Amino acid sequence: MSPSRRKHRILHTLGWVSSGGVEQRRLMLARTLPRDRYEHLVICQDSGGALPDLLRAEGWPVHEVGLAPHILSPAWHRRAYDIARAFQPDLIHGAVIEGVALANGIGLRMPGVRVISEETSDPVNRSWRGNLLMRGMCLRSDVVIGVSPQVGTYLRDTARIPARKIRVIDNAVSPAPKVGTAELQRLRSGLSLAEGDIVIGSVGRVLDSHKRFSDLIRAVGLLRKQGLAAKLLIVGGGRDRAMLEILAADLGLAETVIFAGYQGEARRFYPLMDLFVLASAHAAFGLVLVEAMLAGVPVVATRVGGMPYVLDEGKAGVLVPPYAPGALAEAIGTLLRDDRSRKMLAAAGRQRAEQAFSADRYCSELDALYQGLVR
Repeated sequence: MSPSRRKHRILHTLGWVSSGGVEQRRLMLARTLPRDRYEHLVICQDSGGALPDLLRAEGWPVHEVGLAPHILSPAWHRRAYDIARAFQPDLIHGAVIEGVALANGIGLRMPGVRVISEETSDPVNRSWRGNLLMRGMCLRSDVVIGVSPQVGTYLRDTARIPARKIRVIDNAVSPAPKVGTAELQRLRSGLSLAEGDIVIGSVGRVLDSHKRFSDLIRAVGLLRKQGLAAKLLIVGGGRDRAMLEILAADLGLAETVIFAGYQGEARRFYPLMDLFVLASAHAAFGLVLVEAMLAGVPVVATRVGGMPYVLDEGKAGVLVPPYAPGALAEAIGTLLRDDRSRKMLAAAGRQRAEQAFSADRYCSELDALYQGLVR
């Protein structure tokens, strides 16, 4: 291959490579972007689970540089730069705060390389120092991506990134895996779910300050007092599980709330659910909403961050205020008592997800951005 026809080298810098939405989108790119056009390499702090090997199987090497005492640590940046210097990238794409720090740090030492920073969170609790740091790091960036219009607004109005640099590229979800009848029966059995149980589901890291599973548990308690006996299935792991188990027991819901723990492929559990509920206090986007919508599960979510946008301002799912178990219970109860409304909402959600948040759309937008920067 002549020098003018060589593959463009894309260096991806991340915080971790495990099972998060950012890493899932990188796997989506690995499986979709033209292989004759790009060569990729990943630098991260740490990795775990199956996803790093899935990336390597697609030809994306994954290099760990260890945990940093802080994101400006010289030794940490030096380790990343040594890997980057050997790779000689044409473009660096950094995501999450650690990845953005690495991307821009490497970029400062490689003046000819284009840099993309990607804000993937809803930084409502970020301090003014954190916002200033984000702005300072992105001085080296050619493009700063926001994963929803709300994040784009944060970048412009709070982090004060120049508008000319900001690009909103909506998140995306790959098609759900097929789950057969036998596997569904096995999952039900393992979770002690009877065939006729009504199941309210939620997925996410069990960090209650963020995901507010406690509000959802309280909402289920209110529903039981109204005579609606639904089970609550929480899929995900995290430090607050023990606290939530105590809460459920205190409310007499120990047999009603089921903790499935961390699952490498949580989307296998959506077909078990009659309704999906996300009670988050803040969210940049809410990828699990799209996963549920693609699976044909009707959705209830809090009106925070990017979630109203995902649900088309209530046309593709029901929106309720955050920190409001009573409002959650009312919305859930209304849908569970009305099969027709639930089916209509599920159909609207699936249509919205397929049209707005497809893997093909996301990869096409990233491909066009990469091409525009490396030409």
